[in-house]
Amino acid sequence: MTGTTDESSLSRLRLAGEQADRGLPKNVLVAGSIGTFVEYFDLVTFGALASVMAGVFFPSTDEGVGLLQTFAVFALAFVARPLGGLLWGPVGDRIGRKRTLAAIIIVMTVATVLTGILPSFATVGIWAPILLCLLRLVQGISAGGEVPGAAIFIGEYSPNNRRAFTTSFLSVAVMGSQLVALLVATFLVSSLSPEAMQSWGWRIPFLIALPLGGVGLYIRSRLEETPVFNDIEQEGAKSRSPLKAVVSNTAGWKMMGRATLFNLPVQVPGFLLLTFMPSYLTKSAGLSSGGALVCISIAVVVMIVVQPIAGLLSDRFGRRPMLFACVAVTLVSANPAFALIQMGGYVLPTLGLVLIAIVHGMGTGTQLAPLLESFPTRIRYTGFALSLGLIVSVISGPTPYIAQWLLSTTGNVYSPAWLMMAVVVPSAIGVFFIRETNNRPLPE
Repeated sequence: MTGTTDESSLSRLRLAGEQADRGLPKNVLVAGSIGTFVEYFDLVTFGALASVMAGVFFPSTDEGVGLLQTFAVFALAFVARPLGGLLWGPVGDRIGRKRTLAAIIIVMTVATVLTGILPSFATVGIWAPILLCLLRLVQGISAGGEVPGAAIFIGEYSPNNRRAFTTSFLSVAVMGSQLVALLVATFLVSSLSPEAMQSWGWRIPFLIALPLGGVGLYIRSRLEETPVFNDIEQEGAKSRSPLKAVVSNTAGWKMMGRATLFNLPVQVPGFLLLTFMPSYLTKSAGLSSGGALVCISIAVVVMIVVQPIAGLLSDRFGRRPMLFACVAVTLVSANPAFALIQMGGYVLPTLGLVLIAIVHGMGTGTQLAPLLESFPTRIRYTGFALSLGLIVSVISGPTPYIAQWLLSTTGNVYSPAWLMMAVVVPSAIGVFFIRETNNRPLPE
């Protein structure tokens, strides 16, 4: 038994050396990213067109009430994320990353396309928002396994000294999909009349998911399983009950706690920027709908540039220093960002959005590698999916709703910045107590 284990360890060391020499296969990065592209394209489309969706599914004489109801439905997909983690995490640890990701992209694509053909409230009454809620639940459940699975798929192929850099490109793909969604929304809002948008224009972005999902399924079905998972499968080392292994002992909760510290700084800035800001900029900062989306798009481009740079810095200096940097930049820049947004015109508000984008780019560019490194292979999918799903459901999904509620309740245009700062406080404390995992093999 010892000889077999030694040979297996040597095999993994040789594999790591080979990966370091040849780098990450490009098809792995594409396969890992394509489903995440579909997921976040839908996500940002829903937020960017929130005011239109409110009129379609929640007609109200009070525009603010309709917007709150739409953001509540937006949050519903995130509430379902832990359910997705509970479902897909153990599946991914039992049957493998490749097959799980293929199943997820089918479910996600079907739910997104069905959203695009839903009847309006004017056509079927209360059934319209009910059906929308059900489809958002399905999307949330599928999304609960998508990002963890894609990150694990890429990360388990990555060399130890480049893991943050390579996984940062999954975040780049996320931002790229969000940028495309914003550009599509900008084009639709600018080129169609309000009546046309209410009638059929809002459906177009959701229907785009069909060809994207088909391409993603084709690519994912042609790849091999990750070498790391193949190793534990051949050794018979897979966990019989990954969920129980994560939640039934103190060690599992410590792993989840460590992952949470890296998850916290990325949750609020991104969802403020991409789902709350389109309506905030028009209602509170006086920008036109099209102008607001252009400003946000510029900020997203900056974010895309920041992400791989942050990944490189994480591989160079470590996970803890980069977490501390993310927290510090958030606390320092949140209020100035919202002050710039209120100064009028387009240049200064865009600079304010860029500050928020830099915060989010630093976090997302460095987030995924330490999450992978927090869990051993046999429970990695379950632990990653559950920890991310819980924090996303509690913080990310409700972010637009809470920000709008703070704005409506306090009347203070800076109140969303308070939310940004409050959420990173646990990470500011916890960073001093977690271990460094940079440039080390993934735990077995």
